Amino acid sequence: ADVAIDIERCWIVDDRLQCSILPTIWEDTPEVWGILLADLLSHACDALASETDMTRDQLHRIITKKLLDEIGEPTDKHSGDFIDE
Repeated sequence: ADVAIDIERCWIVDDRLQCSILPTIWEDTPEVWGILLADLLSHACDALASETDMTRDQLHRIITKKLLDEIGEPTDKHSGDFIDE
């Protein structure tokens, strides 16, 4: 690849999710974030299906349900800061 841009990373610190994102990567087409999240879901389902007794479709339903639940009623307050580099 000629160009690589790190747009998102996540890690767990003391049982809490930490994220680093480049939110403006698609500032003119923010809907592309939806494509990225769908691709991430697909990769997670494929990987988990290969490592568990669950099928990709089962995992997709379980994860999608929880995602929609979390969007509708977050289990935690989101906080953070934005840093210009």
